[in-house]
Amino acid sequence: MRPTAFHSACLLVALMACAKDSPSPSASPQDSGQGPDACETLIPGVPWGDVTDFDPTFEDSLNAIDFDALPEHFDISALSPIFRGGVAYALEVSPADLGDSIDRDEALSTGHLGRVVVAALSTDDELGIDYAIFRKGMQRYYTCSRGLPATLDGFEAVFGPIPEDYTDIDSAAKCATRRLRSSPEQGVYVAESLWEGEVRETEILLDSNRADGQLDFAVYDVDGMLTDRSQFPTIGGGEHLVVGAPYVCMTCHLNSDADDDTWGYDRRYPTGTGPCAN
Repeated sequence: MRPTAFHSACLLVALMACAKDSPSPSASPQDSGQGPDACETLIPGVPWGDVTDFDPTFEDSLNAIDFDALPEHFDISALSPIFRGGVAYALEVSPADLGDSIDRDEALSTGHLGRVVVAALSTDDELGIDYAIFRKGMQRYYTCSRGLPATLDGFEAVFGPIPEDYTDIDSAAKCATRRLRSSPEQGVYVAESLWEGEVRETEILLDSNRADGQLDFAVYDVDGMLTDRSQFPTIGGGEHLVVGAPYVCMTCHLNSDADDDTWGYDRRYPTGTGPCAN
């Protein structure tokens, strides 16, 4: 996908849908965080559909790369701002501090997402990055590597109770009611997607959980379990489209003004996006 088309990715994803940090000592280990081996197994969730970010072979492909044989430095000065923003986000570097090159070993030392960045930059693609690798890698490793609580109850044990007060809106992205709850003091912003009167999904933004000052994204399913995917409605009331998180979250919460040449992911309330936007 070209950078010019990527700017409207949030709308594009939504149109596709309609066309078809340490745990609190008081919290139990099972609920409060996923532990050091959280990425050893896949995160469960609703079944993937035909349109998917999930690649069951991705981990094997990544492990097959000889990272020591790759260049020690990658010049990213010519990357599009949206791609630079993705690299910065994966490495937890603020957009203003990204710089013009990536040190291979420093990136690898950051863990799973650093390996994804290096693999994506090891390309002859004319864009300077294989964004398919980046996107699949974010889907596979972001949620498990952020130390997010494994359950919604665990989330409240770590970050405090989700506020009781709420505002219902007609969601432009979900084409249904979305219940918003926020606690700026906690840095927690919650959107519950309602379907047939029930909360089907709880999506949470954290604005003070990262070293780079950007947003963290967490999605919990109908049973309050952490998941790495999100659902969007389709025309005719058929099966919902399932897409990878946080990528779909990032496409709506991006900030093209974060830095002169590097976009960010810190916009809490995106506007004008989604097939049901006025």
